[in-house]
Amino acid sequence: MTNILDKISKTSIYLLVFLLPLFFLPWTTNVLDFNKQFLLIFLVFISLGCWLLKSLVQGKISLNLSVFNLPVLIYLLILGLATLFSAYKYASFWGWPLSVSSAFLTILGFVLFYFLIMNVFRKEETFGLLIILVLSGFLTALFGALQIFNIFPLSSNTIGTANSLCVFIACLLPLVLCLIFTGKRLIKFLMSIIGLVMLGLLFLVNFWVAWILFLIGSTGLLIFGIAKKDVFNVKWINLLIALLILGLFFGIFRIEIPFAPDIPLEIAPSQAASFSIAGQTLKDNMPGSLMFGSGPGTFVYDYSQFKSETINQTAFWGVRFDSGASDILDKLATTGILGLLSFLGILGVFIWLALKALTRKKQALLSLGIFSAWLTVVAGIMLYPSNISLGFLFWIFTATFIALNPSPLLKEKWWGVKTWEIKPSSLASIGISFLFIFILICGLGLFVFTGQKYAAEIRYQQGLEAFQKGDNQTAVNSLFKAISYVNGRQDNYWRDLAQVELFRIREELQKPEVSSEAITPLVSQAINSAKNATDVAPKNVANWTVRGFVYRQLIDLVEGVEDWAVQSYQKAAELEPTNPYIWTELGRIYLVQEKKDKAKEQFQKALDLKSDYAPAHFQIALIYIEEGKEDEAIEKMETATQAAPFDIGLSFQLGVLYYQADMFEEAETEFERAIGLQENYSNARYFLGLIYDEQEDKASAIFQFEKIRELNPDNEEVKSILANLRAGRPALEEIVSEQPPIEEKPEEQLKK
Repeated sequence: MTNILDKISKTSIYLLVFLLPLFFLPWTTNVLDFNKQFLLIFLVFISLGCWLLKSLVQGKISLNLSVFNLPVLIYLLILGLATLFSAYKYASFWGWPLSVSSAFLTILGFVLFYFLIMNVFRKEETFGLLIILVLSGFLTALFGALQIFNIFPLSSNTIGTANSLCVFIACLLPLVLCLIFTGKRLIKFLMSIIGLVMLGLLFLVNFWVAWILFLIGSTGLLIFGIAKKDVFNVKWINLLIALLILGLFFGIFRIEIPFAPDIPLEIAPSQAASFSIAGQTLKDNMPGSLMFGSGPGTFVYDYSQFKSETINQTAFWGVRFDSGASDILDKLATTGILGLLSFLGILGVFIWLALKALTRKKQALLSLGIFSAWLTVVAGIMLYPSNISLGFLFWIFTATFIALNPSPLLKEKWWGVKTWEIKPSSLASIGISFLFIFILICGLGLFVFTGQKYAAEIRYQQGLEAFQKGDNQTAVNSLFKAISYVNGRQDNYWRDLAQVELFRIREELQKPEVSSEAITPLVSQAINSAKNATDVAPKNVANWTVRGFVYRQLIDLVEGVEDWAVQSYQKAAELEPTNPYIWTELGRIYLVQEKKDKAKEQFQKALDLKSDYAPAHFQIALIYIEEGKEDEAIEKMETATQAAPFDIGLSFQLGVLYYQADMFEEAETEFERAIGLQENYSNARYFLGLIYDEQEDKASAIFQFEKIRELNPDNEEVKSILANLRAGRPALEEIVSEQPPIEEKPEEQLKK
């Protein structure tokens, strides 16, 4: 029985090490980290339960004691407190819909993983763990290369972006190099092939951070190789020097590689911007923010509230980044001073222990490779955002090094592995039995809740797919199921349900006979869903913008709802004061309330933040038109278009103004320019088709609406327009046209 339990415990960890870098499932919106977290928790708790049960059956328990255990436990405790003080406790614990890699549950899984490697595996067995990790990394690199060349139809590789894959491989390479230098013939041959493939991937992606990490890892090997001449011979030292030069050229001097494939650009806040956001977060008035930050995984909230206005001058003004320039700055913002100090404590104690171990006369060469790889991962934490796969490398290198190099705790007699006998009916036996039952109950409970959360994600994905297909009723049913599985504690489910309900309301209003009995419950559900989203996560600006959007869409159906919309957008503006979209939406509500001066004030705030923000310009132009100042309206839009000639929104909206002023030639020019900037711009083609119809050019009008039909095959209005044109009738005869929206849509608004 003890042998079986021991094998199950070890096999679970072996499977985890091999599968985690490769694992993904397509059934959820987050196909990578969410599924990797599920795998981590599942296999870790199986291994832990079997290890405890083996100790009970065997009648003794062995623990690998190390001074390093203390900073690890302190860090976990601080992270738990940061979760309690979090702006969104539920997501800080579970991760999704925030950052999964930073969640308390993920770190708990990593700490238990560290504990199991320390106590389940013998020293000689850690070598097998590392070989399995390298093999998994090799397959991950191959898979990533296939994905880069579009041979495998997946939106990303199994690590994340091409850059994050490159960082992952760069962190493995020092270990691979050490195994090449010191391994036996078969290991040397296999590691040489794996090393060449991994190095080839670095050339393929050519990400400067990955080259810097490779440089750091190679430097670590070289320094200790020179200091301990018995480790490497001269030819290996020469090879390391060559690799250092390679890292210098591509990492420091950023040499471009000709004929390399196009890699999607990865955008993130700068180090300076991330540090500024972290500093402002710590000064926030939220309780515990200085000591514990905003909560694990909540960097996206910090970014929204404290990002600089200068971001509005870039193409990424509307993007909310869920991580900063590096993982270490994310920790400062989301776990506070104590969180950062406790993590730095882990790094400091590890380096102290590692230096003591590596300066011994007799030292396993494997430790040198692990330490160099660990240094590379730590450098990655300082330079690059993390994910579960990169975090996994940190903990496996930490655990295997400490397992190979036990350290003293208090007195010499406590060094290394300590074994206690568990006698029947003894206090130790009762304590271990209680601990086993407690962990069993916690593990089973966690499995149940994790399973429910996973089922909720599957239902949520099904709901989004149904919505994209136009089946709004099925989408609502799936979203309700997802909400019930998580007891209504996930804000994005409520947020999207509110928007799907709006589409259902629109469907009811388009019916020949509109029934108030059918509309009223849909309106009530849309309002309640939007409110529930803000109740669940009141610090998420996306929830407030959607709530305001829902209220704005219901102005003609619910009396007094515009006041609720104003309050929602005002709250959103508090959480993201530099977003011009929010101020423009607020101004639109004031226009409905006939508060023209206040509306202008909001539109001007939007333009002060982003001078080329098209919707604000357009709304001011509409006010001019209403005041009979048509020339001023057109002049304002012309000025804005000249300032931003490649802004497709401005060009389109100027064309609409020309169209409304019956200046068809000028409108035609602007719509054609908009189509030149974006060929599949249906809104511009729509108006261009109407202009051709006004000019009695039916063939050109049909061509434009045929293009629109190809892009929007389910649009009934376009089909009716084409029928009119082919019959020689005006395009909009007997059609009540829904003018294409003149507005921006933020990322939280559902789009079909």
